[in-house]
Amino acid sequence: MKKLLKIGLILAVIGLVAAALVWKFYVNKPHDDIEKATPAYSMATEEIWSKYNTDRKIADSLYNDQVIEITGNLSRIDKNDSLVSVIFVMAADSMFGDKTIACQLYKKHNDEAGALAVGTKVKIKGVCIGYDETDIKFNKCSIVK
Repeated sequence: MKKLLKIGLILAVIGLVAAALVWKFYVNKPHDDIEKATPAYSMATEEIWSKYNTDRKIADSLYNDQVIEITGNLSRIDKNDSLVSVIFVMAADSMFGDKTIACQLYKKHNDEAGALAVGTKVKIKGVCIGYDETDIKFNKCSIVK
């Protein structure tokens, strides 16, 4: 009985140590700093829009989950609660809404985005999260100076 109790205690300690290591190195790992990351691609908004509309599968394989720097003329700023998105309208569609490239900014860039004028050329860096037939979406975005 004592031998079985010792084995149980040893296994419990090993389990706790393993759980602590998983927590420290996997669950609690720091997030990637997208602002400092080197972009995998740098292109104009028209170029990425064209590639997604030409062949979505190829564009998805190239751009999804990649840090991309895009440059285009600002169409509008959308504010939703504390989230601010920079919008590049690529095709106007009165029936179903505009087809856009939407870049959701980090909160610390909200004031800077509010100062941008519609029609000005803006460079944005963020992670491409996909295309849903109407919008190409980016998150974790920052305004590149």
